[in-house]
Amino acid sequence: MQRIREKFKNKIWFITLTFLLLFTFAVSAQEGTVEEQLPREPQQQEENYTKADAFQDVMFLLQNYYVEDVEFETLIEGAIDGMLNKVDRYSYFMSPSEYEEMQQEYEGHYGGIGIVITMRDNKLTIVSPIKNTPGERSGLRAGDIITAIDGQETAEMSQMKAVDLMRGEEGTDVTLTIDRGDEEPFEVEITREDIEVPYVEKEMKTEEIGYISLAQFIEDVGSKVETAVADLKAEGAQGIILDLRNNPGGLLDEAVNVSSVFLDEGVVVSVRQKDETERVLEVNQDIEADTEIPLIILINKGSASGSEIVAGAVKDYDRGKLIGSTTFGKGVVQSVVPLKDGSAVSLTTARYYTPDGNYIHEKGIEPEIKVELDVDAIQAAAEDEEAEEDEGDNQLQRAIEEMENMIFVRDFQDQKAAGE
Repeated sequence: MQRIREKFKNKIWFITLTFLLLFTFAVSAQEGTVEEQLPREPQQQEENYTKADAFQDVMFLLQNYYVEDVEFETLIEGAIDGMLNKVDRYSYFMSPSEYEEMQQEYEGHYGGIGIVITMRDNKLTIVSPIKNTPGERSGLRAGDIITAIDGQETAEMSQMKAVDLMRGEEGTDVTLTIDRGDEEPFEVEITREDIEVPYVEKEMKTEEIGYISLAQFIEDVGSKVETAVADLKAEGAQGIILDLRNNPGGLLDEAVNVSSVFLDEGVVVSVRQKDETERVLEVNQDIEADTEIPLIILINKGSASGSEIVAGAVKDYDRGKLIGSTTFGKGVVQSVVPLKDGSAVSLTTARYYTPDGNYIHEKGIEPEIKVELDVDAIQAAAEDEEAEEDEGDNQLQRAIEEMENMIFVRDFQDQKAAGE
């Protein structure tokens, strides 16, 4: 490192070598770049030269020879982010503002545009815009394909990465490139707003079937699901459909709490760290469980992490049926570590296993009844003003049909046991 700096400071050596090299240019036709060789030491590898030395040399080059001035803090943040991204796609660095935004999200708010997305034929597809959000007001429709976000193509992008790019500080803009079938691709600039998502929604789908939609595992959703089940039963629900589609996860403890609404005892998930230390999380006995009411869980490719913990526990204990498509397959746990300057690091610290010991990472959880979402039907229903609510949602309709059968079978068995 010292030798490099001395040679760069030696102007006579620099000018001489520059003329000798005649400003050698390497032009890459494929990338359209022009490259000039900077002075460098002879290509003889030093035995004691480490990657740490290389890091210092690159820092020196960026600070002294990059075409524009670069803040030292920017370089350090980039280095930290690069280190984390190198180990896996779930570890990342958060600036103070990003960390604050994440905390607000877990409290039930986030800056974004308000759309539900999924992967369809490996294309990032809008399932539906959320009512009264920038996504709906900008004219986005069910079935629209997002081909780029702020110029970044989505072809090889994960759904979780796309969500991260579309979320951001309230008042900032994001530009989506939309492919709408027969039309030419076009761009839509949308200003983010504070989206207050009703993370737990409930309603009666029929006189006997209660429905709960859970958008994310934020603070207190376990107790809210517990309350929702009790309320629906009071309205006459004989069966519950829990919708975890497009739920990306969230807080581990809340995934355990939601599972505890339907399980009375046993292991919900086990978490194993690098040193093989295992932490077993069991059913939360403070949650009032209903282990008898028929249960169906709706899942899809957007169901990840916490959603898979709940789905895995329900499947392993044969507590209910899973309907939809294979889940995302995220079997690792992140720990958020705040740093003293207000920033934070999200670091993968453990793997998790279902009660039967299954590691679902990059495999996902298969539903007992496979039903692929008919996005065309949803789009047609959204455009039809006379269409009834949920008319185009073939996964939900299949769940309602299956729940009607489950309630019938249960009632028949109860009558048989009573000798009727």
